[in-house]
Amino acid sequence: MIYTLEEIYASGGQLPVMTLVITNEAIGTLRYVLGYEDLILDGKTYRKSAFTVSMPERSDSGFTDLSFGIDGVSGEAYEYMKEVIRSQTSTFITVTQWHYAVHSKLSEITLSITGGRITRESATFTASFCDMLNLEFPRLRYTATNAPGLKYVA
Repeated sequence: MIYTLEEIYASGGQLPVMTLVITNEAIGTLRYVLGYEDLILDGKTYRKSAFTVSMPERSDSGFTDLSFGIDGVSGEAYEYMKEVIRSQTSTFITVTQWHYAVHSKLSEITLSITGGRITRESATFTASFCDMLNLEFPRLRYTATNAPGLKYVA
């Protein structure tokens, strides 16, 4: 007899399906699902993977960067990011929550990749909340030039 995760864990319950899509118009698209098996959602195939999302630090710096780590992708994220670095074109990452039973979208957010670090086993991306004009939020950064009083704040 093979038990499902719901049967194994006392808490049971159904969690939403999480997917990660990395898109570059010149290179193509990578699709991953957080789980142990490949999945077809909305007519597209998502490869099984383990990925993490690190929230931005709590500070008043004004930066809204998130970090994404992808493991267990058999080197394809490594090759993809090498091509992205070579091409110097805009790359976006989309995180989507899907309903576990009917596979309809619950939420979706798209961010612009601003940096990354790759090894043979994993890829780590830094992404930022940007609007369609690729302007960071908030648009006005307070610096010593446009807010001279900042020099006196410790």
